[in-house]
Amino acid sequence: MKKSSTIILALLFVLCLTLSISSISMSAKVTDNECDTYIDTDLDSFDSLKYLDSFDVSDFSGKEINTIDIASLKYPNNTVAISNSDFMISDELLTELYNIINEYGASSSFYIVSLEDGMTIAYNIDKKYETASSIKAPYALYIYKEIAKGNINPKQKIEYKEKYFNPGTGVVKKSEFGTEFTVEDLLYYSLFESDNIAHEMLHGTFGVKGYNEMLKNIGTKELYLTLASAWGYTSARSAALIWQDIYNFSITNSEGIELLNILSTAKYNYFKEIRPEIQSAGKAGFASRDVLETGIVFDNHPYIAIAMANRGGKTGAYTQVIKLIRTMDKIMQEYDTYLKGN
Repeated sequence: MKKSSTIILALLFVLCLTLSISSISMSAKVTDNECDTYIDTDLDSFDSLKYLDSFDVSDFSGKEINTIDIASLKYPNNTVAISNSDFMISDELLTELYNIINEYGASSSFYIVSLEDGMTIAYNIDKKYETASSIKAPYALYIYKEIAKGNINPKQKIEYKEKYFNPGTGVVKKSEFGTEFTVEDLLYYSLFESDNIAHEMLHGTFGVKGYNEMLKNIGTKELYLTLASAWGYTSARSAALIWQDIYNFSITNSEGIELLNILSTAKYNYFKEIRPEIQSAGKAGFASRDVLETGIVFDNHPYIAIAMANRGGKTGAYTQVIKLIRTMDKIMQEYDTYLKGN
């Protein structure tokens, strides 16, 4: 009897050990879909300097600014149009692209802007979409510019209040009301974690007057915010203008490099789902009606890449955005071949 009890206790010990290991393994799993439930990063483990050496735009672009007049370029509607280049998309790829657009069954848009020579490829770039989390990139750009001017102290602390609560993505929601966060930490959470509360706290503290003035100077028609809401509307053109400014800011300013560093390592980057071996910086958005990806791909010839889609098509809007990004990548591979031959 004593021997049987010993065996039973040993078996129970092994079972408990197995369940503990399984539980630890499951708790470490993180999904990459912004809409999925995932285990957030522990606030205590955050190192605000860990990302600073991960990416440097000068490694890819040199130090020359080439500002393209994106705001003034004109394109026909419902047509894939190329400007500032004699490059032509192959018939096979162009047919594939139109099939992706026409078979979707809802609206979609895309925009390519070569940052080296100004070549652009556009499709319905002035259609409006919900910003969702993509708004966090232009608002962070504004804050970083103010830090660079000395108008905002990155060590300034902001209190997490109940009015900022948002049940969406992020880690700040784990904290108790009354917890204080520095501006630099909120910027990191807003961009890397796509933290909605961090974005709301920045918006609630620094307002919209200076931010909207920045947009006016950049030349965007969308992305403007009100004090009542930290979310708005965008277009592929407006998003491209913002990313050109982020790119140029990173070339001329250390705060700009820090901004681009964080965006290059952010959790939700759809470009890396297509070309994980290539550096890219992005800020995606997953709204109730729209899905979008905005950013820069640092391929042989760095380019701004914007893809947007309404929900309600024959496939999911996220799937449509991924298809557009994959096709844009193919187009830029053809463009690379074109440049080598000219």
